[in-house]
Amino acid sequence: MAPSELLATAMRLLASGAWHEAETAARAAMADTADDMAASLLAGLAVAAMGEDARAAPILTHLAAARPDADHPCVELARLEPPLPRALVARQFRACLRLAPDDDRLRLAFADFLLDTDQAPEAEVILAEAILVDGPYTAAARHLMGMARTEQAAFPDAIDSFQSAVSLNPDAGASWSNLGMVLKVEGRFADAVAAHEKAVTLDPRNPQFRVNRAVALLQAGQWERAWQDYEARFELTDMPAIGLLRLMPSLRPGDSLAGLTILALHEDGFGDTLQFLRYLPLLAERGARVVAYVPLSLARVMRGVPGVAGVVTDARHLPAHDFVCPMFSLPRIFGTTVLTIPPVPAAAMDPALVRHWAGRLPHGGLRAGLVWAGQARPSLAGFTTLDRRRSAGLAAFQPLLDVAGVSFVSLQAGTPARQPWPRGLEMVDLMPEVADFADTAAIIAGLDVVISVDTSVVHLAGLVGKPVFLLDRYDGCWRWLSGRLDSPWYPGLTIFRQQQPDDWSGAMAKAAISLRAMAISHGFSTMSGRPREHRSVA
Repeated sequence: MAPSELLATAMRLLASGAWHEAETAARAAMADTADDMAASLLAGLAVAAMGEDARAAPILTHLAAARPDADHPCVELARLEPPLPRALVARQFRACLRLAPDDDRLRLAFADFLLDTDQAPEAEVILAEAILVDGPYTAAARHLMGMARTEQAAFPDAIDSFQSAVSLNPDAGASWSNLGMVLKVEGRFADAVAAHEKAVTLDPRNPQFRVNRAVALLQAGQWERAWQDYEARFELTDMPAIGLLRLMPSLRPGDSLAGLTILALHEDGFGDTLQFLRYLPLLAERGARVVAYVPLSLARVMRGVPGVAGVVTDARHLPAHDFVCPMFSLPRIFGTTVLTIPPVPAAAMDPALVRHWAGRLPHGGLRAGLVWAGQARPSLAGFTTLDRRRSAGLAAFQPLLDVAGVSFVSLQAGTPARQPWPRGLEMVDLMPEVADFADTAAIIAGLDVVISVDTSVVHLAGLVGKPVFLLDRYDGCWRWLSGRLDSPWYPGLTIFRQQQPDDWSGAMAKAAISLRAMAISHGFSTMSGRPREHRSVA
């Protein structure tokens, strides 16, 4: 068999996971051309994929030295499909690093891999030695160090790293943009916007830079400048098949929509749709026929929104329409400022549904709904870290659980609902029987307060009109602004924000004081302990 045929065979075997056979074919291809780097790479990757990192390391290290302008072979190992176990890949990186401890290209590639696999502390350790010596990779190393520190919520240290990166390489737009993001977290909004401006100037066609700038402007309350920038998000995600060729333009006072059909489009977050559906009645008031295209879990809620003429859950049955209006574009369409947020609409609820769930709720004490974790969306870049920061876990709620005169009701969905409850906690849990957001809204209608981390239930409770205690992470979302305990989006919402990253103790203690005061005001102050309720069985 010719060497080219042997190479093709080795590649096919490697892709199929037949690593022993792939090595054999690759070495056969090398028989006549010992210096053939393609065959050597395939052999090295096959050996590494078998977990023989000590045997693979000399092959991959030699190839790295022979190809200084290419990706390190360990990077190609990490990219193999189907993916290899991350521990196996990490061992290979370490084996190569032992042979080439001064190879900063390898060190940076290893740190990048560790960051991609949610191992920021390990990435910081690997980067530390590269940062000690100035060289061609130093600016990149300091950029990655900033990312590692950001992942660990060490925000002041991350600022130092990114500032060092841009001082070494002032043309690094990504470093300027990341610097802006961390400055925003620390409330340095003018500096954050300036850093984002620098990134956009360096690369005006980069949509991520424009979205990052928009988020800083939004959290600073400069919404007029932010909305148009935020439309760049469409360049970062795959939009539904309906596309955005007929994206709705901004409206001016007095513009009529009479005779037009507007397709209001759910994007990604359930909370975003619940927050921005308040604009749909405004479209109808201008004469539009509004049809909402949403997931099935939102359909019943959306049918109760004033001005919504129809609800579609299947892209195959979309009506003819004049404009597409993604939900997150509605504030831009109406030119919303902090002072012009429209009120929450009086969404209709099914009385029979409310009565059904009310009969299942506890009858003694103040009724408080709890949500301790957000909706995980691992497919979104960076969302795993965000979800970890905003999700407190039920154990952190202990100061609230100890408040006398309160009956607790779980509103937690998904995997976090299965985490163990603190010893002695008695809480009604109806969520296994809940089919959609309409059921959850009907349960909320029978509660006195909802206590939640930053997730969709906060917006649902605001839509129902219930008091909400929002437990917000240190690096909170733009929609809750900065330095406020209240929200212009929901009159009944109170914010209890972390004062230190990853530390819920202060926020929980303050929320417990407010919950105790609410229990007293509802006449439950004389109760010696929580009413005894039992977790329901699905």
